Amino acid sequence: MKRLLYLLLALPLTSLAELTPGERELMQQLGPGTPAPILLWPGKPPQFMENAPPEVIAENQRIRSVSVPTITPYLAPKEKRNGMAVVVCAGGGYGGHDWKTHVVYAAQVFNPMGVAVIGLKYRTRPPHLLPNEGIQALTLLDAKRAMRLVHHHAAEWGIDPAKVGVAGYSAGANLAMNLAANFDLGDPQAADPIDRLTSRPAFAVGLGTWHWRKPENPFVFKKDSPPVFLVHATTDKPVEIATNIIADLKKLGVPARLGLHEEGGHGVGNLIPTRVKHNFPGAQWPKMLVEWLGTLK
Repeated sequence: MKRLLYLLLALPLTSLAELTPGERELMQQLGPGTPAPILLWPGKPPQFMENAPPEVIAENQRIRSVSVPTITPYLAPKEKRNGMAVVVCAGGGYGGHDWKTHVVYAAQVFNPMGVAVIGLKYRTRPPHLLPNEGIQALTLLDAKRAMRLVHHHAAEWGIDPAKVGVAGYSAGANLAMNLAANFDLGDPQAADPIDRLTSRPAFAVGLGTWHWRKPENPFVFKKDSPPVFLVHATTDKPVEIATNIIADLKKLGVPARLGLHEEGGHGVGNLIPTRVKHNFPGAQWPKMLVEWLGTLK
């Protein structure tokens, strides 16, 4: 209780008033120094679910039953910032977020590299009882708004808007690819200045990319889609979803790279500290990503 009180007192009053019980519980579990989440929309988000059940936070920091989307900025130390940021979409089959495994551990690797990690808490089913296409459309709204919001805060957070990408695990990779295929450049006539900003990511990363175990590439990319970097395991079936995405992008002339690994299964890209410490091949993708992006025009 004392630790929770410390965390809450350290927050700005506006953030304190907006925190849900689930967010308070997550911050308590993660401990001091955990950044506070920011609402994607100041009021009710589009397609808001009234009277939704509260979020559920498991002991392993897995979030379920999300109806209020947010971003949480894990910023690099000021003296190390290089302007790059990654919006991370945790996995969980569109039914939850493996927050600690995918967002917190990513921040622990990327922040010392000078890269900000922005955790996206997108909406899930339940409570949204939607077909596959419906949950993809709903979460795409969240991902687009997250990109715009990071661009809006770029100067404040020491981020270069031209270096803001997206990365996702499993269903989060599905969302990252969906954004890479369906971004927009903003509405210059929008009343909300944030909606005037682009939702195009500078790059997109898919880790164990998943589409309900189907091998076909379901995403219709464009010639101006961002560069795509995929990490997949040969034992994570079907592998063809990754190879088909890469092939389709290359036909369009979009830079694309696939790292295939024999170990790691569906969690091949998980940046678990012991994996990072012992140079597990699948956990080397942050360094490989930065190096690859540096080779592109």
